[in-house]
Amino acid sequence: MYHIIGIMAAFMVLGILISKKVEFGIAMISATAILLLFVNPTAEGVGWLRDILLERETVNLVGIILLIGFMGFLYRDSRQIHRIIEELRNAVPDSRAVVAAIPAIFGLMPIPGGALVSAPMIDEEGNRLGMNGVDKAFVNWWFRHMWFSIYPLEVGLIFAATLTGVNLYMIALFNIPVFMVHLVVGIHFGLRGIKREEHPRKTADITNIIYDFLPIILALSLNILFSIPLMISLTIGVLLLLYQNRERYGFDEAGRVLMEGISRNLLLAAVGIMLFKGTIERSESLLPLIDILQGRVPLLLVVILGAFAMGLLLGHLPAAVGVGLPVLLPLLPVVNVQTVAMVFLFILLGYVISPIHLCIVLTLEYFKADMRRFYRRAAQSVAALIAMIFLWLLVTGTFSLFL
Repeated sequence: MYHIIGIMAAFMVLGILISKKVEFGIAMISATAILLLFVNPTAEGVGWLRDILLERETVNLVGIILLIGFMGFLYRDSRQIHRIIEELRNAVPDSRAVVAAIPAIFGLMPIPGGALVSAPMIDEEGNRLGMNGVDKAFVNWWFRHMWFSIYPLEVGLIFAATLTGVNLYMIALFNIPVFMVHLVVGIHFGLRGIKREEHPRKTADITNIIYDFLPIILALSLNILFSIPLMISLTIGVLLLLYQNRERYGFDEAGRVLMEGISRNLLLAAVGIMLFKGTIERSESLLPLIDILQGRVPLLLVVILGAFAMGLLLGHLPAAVGVGLPVLLPLLPVVNVQTVAMVFLFILLGYVISPIHLCIVLTLEYFKADMRRFYRRAAQSVAALIAMIFLWLLVTGTFSLFL
């Protein structure tokens, strides 16, 4: 019983701290401390924390997360991402395609609240197309998040793979049909009714776009094709990005770049999630809860609603995955690509539509858009995405694994 009370207390503390806008990593570490007080408040419990911090899995995850955050900072700080947008404007004559591509490209950069970075560009393009605030907000939100189910550098997806031991790229491949529907739905519902406006097409050099994306391409290629650990391949990608901007980043800039580019929030979040997961595993805190649920509530329903609730209530994908997966894993009949992808997709769905999702909050604030009108605007698109997720999990036999 103490274990169940401990988990409930940990989640209560986590929710209170997040609502008070405490950094997620600090909130996560605090929740872990509360859980440990209930399940093993001894020297052995403290030893658990030390062992978790020193585990290769933890060190590797922290390194990957910091490198991804640093790469995102460099792309933004060097304005290399803005050069990509300019090349896109030159290459694509239809402004509707440009206004959709802007948030999609920024979605490749793991920047917290990154929707606010793309918003001014969408505002400029959208004004020429006669888009209102709700239309701009929808496009900025929907297309930014279309990659999250398949992008190997998405932190939430990396957490899902790391916490379960399931191959990152296999989860991404499994989710491709959902990604395709996300894209098609966005084009149909997001750009429908927006007037087509063609601007003069300028000469665009595709090699410039490839060059600017080369650090990401290289990092993923080295990992996929040559099995070079992601932390090493990302380091090579970061070094290439620094070299591409060597005129901007001299030795006199090293201190500023390291101070601003290394995210303490990401570091604490990764550490906190691994501590929480490890404490749950070592204490076997969920076994009493599983015993209570078995035979009373269909486990499939518990997993789906639990995953969705995590995304919806936390409004932060890495946080929802980091907290939700350790809780839901013991309920899965088997831990494989299908079941892990299912949990991730429902967490992602809850996160994408969460009213405390930072991208939604910042986007609506920037465009001065009404939240109720925004959700009415998004309803058809979200319904189509939900239908696709259920259909895909049904066709692939994922649901049948729970029977």
